[in-house]
Amino acid sequence: MPRKAALEERIVAALQRLGFTSSDARIYLALVKRHPATGYELAAGSGVPRSAIYATLSQLESRGLVNAVQRRPTRYRPLEPERLLAQLDARFREDIEELRAGFANLARPAADSRTWTVTGYAAMLEQARALIAGSLETIHASLWRREADALAEPLRRAADAGRRIVLFSFTPLPDVPGRALSYGIPEAELERHWPHRIVLLADRRRALLGGAADSQDNQALVSEDPALVETAISNLVLDITLYGHRFGADTSVVVAGLTTRLAPIEELLARAAPR
Repeated sequence: MPRKAALEERIVAALQRLGFTSSDARIYLALVKRHPATGYELAAGSGVPRSAIYATLSQLESRGLVNAVQRRPTRYRPLEPERLLAQLDARFREDIEELRAGFANLARPAADSRTWTVTGYAAMLEQARALIAGSLETIHASLWRREADALAEPLRRAADAGRRIVLFSFTPLPDVPGRALSYGIPEAELERHWPHRIVLLADRRRALLGGAADSQDNQALVSEDPALVETAISNLVLDITLYGHRFGADTSVVVAGLTTRLAPIEELLARAAPR
């Protein structure tokens, strides 16, 4: 698919996630590209059937998203994209605040709600994106190339926002800002021995860990439980330490950054009286 067509499909998909129908999104996009335009021109430029054009235009006009500017024939122009984005931003901010207030008035969750199971590959990736977007300081992850590619854009945005990123993988990694520790083993070769798995830490306080099989029954855990978060940290520390030994790489800064909340075992051993 040509790059421009792929970009337009991503825009249509994003608008659909925000409540537009496919016809709404395609007609609005066609108007952004060329306006003013008649219904006939929009049918040709949007791929929406002529039989549906005018009903959809009427709905968009009633929502203030398009405006009829000429008669005989009627021509339409879109609400400017920046104004549309501002409206959507305000609407969703209000909805989120209403949800936040509503949930705050519900009964307090049980203690075990700090850990929940995520079923399905797509749901696991959505949780990973949410952890990355919600991080305030650091992101550490052990993952495969396929999952790293799926999370590359959120990771780049996090890096642009000043988050410190460390990625570990037995497979090659994409070009993402931060420190990359990679064995470089081709993914197809590794798949003959191991299933895909993922460990992702946000601020060393929230963790995603578990399977990363591209299937609807894949399961992973998302947790803020200290014991599970510490388990995820320990797994990462072990992988990164072994990487350093095998390749003669200095990973001490990475390990120190991960273990700031763990017990200082070396210090405690030095203080312990000999038996």
